[in-house]
Amino acid sequence: MTWLTSLSHTPERHPDNVGAALFGGFVGTYLKPLTPEDVARVEIPLSEVLPAPAGGLDTGERPPEPPHGIGHHIKFPWAKEIKAVAVIPDFQVPTAKAREVLPKEYPRQDVTFNLQRIALLPVALGQSPPDPDLIYLAMQDKLHQQYRQTLIPGLGEIVESMSPSSQEGLLGVCLSGAGPTILALATSNFEQIAERIISRFKSENIDCQWLILEPAEGTKVIRPSGRS
Repeated sequence: MTWLTSLSHTPERHPDNVGAALFGGFVGTYLKPLTPEDVARVEIPLSEVLPAPAGGLDTGERPPEPPHGIGHHIKFPWAKEIKAVAVIPDFQVPTAKAREVLPKEYPRQDVTFNLQRIALLPVALGQSPPDPDLIYLAMQDKLHQQYRQTLIPGLGEIVESMSPSSQEGLLGVCLSGAGPTILALATSNFEQIAERIISRFKSENIDCQWLILEPAEGTKVIRPSGRS
């Protein structure tokens, strides 16, 4: 597992996605400091990492050697009452474009704002029963959502208009990663919350689907019998 976490740095440059997939639950990932040589490494095409047929024909035979032991994770508690409502609009936002709209520099007060909230969020999501006001506060952002509104119609209105006081059962709502999926954390009224977000996209003639999600258990390694 540690090797896979480190290997994920090769094509993606971070272990966030593979960490959640491998270990399940509410997971935080981090990288140990890289050597100058590892920092200078270019991204490796998936065709050189994945075995055939996922990476193409005759690929993955000599995968790159990842930096050793740099990818690590920690699992946080997750309150059993909390579920995620994922509203998925019927369009795509390329990650490269989502990064292009972000500023090169941020005001110090905006960075401080986010650092304060990211320190609160893991604690808030592990408390049972959940505190809606605390989770809503901890999910506020000033570093990416406001800049990505031009790519995702209705994002600003959705995030600014929905709160625990205006929607029963809601804990908080945010853009999921670079988008365009909208993620709402809630304890009840999941369909009503989803329909409220979907209705905003419908006003832009954008169709959506939605899912109720819970943290998964993670990956299990099953070895064939007779092999150690």
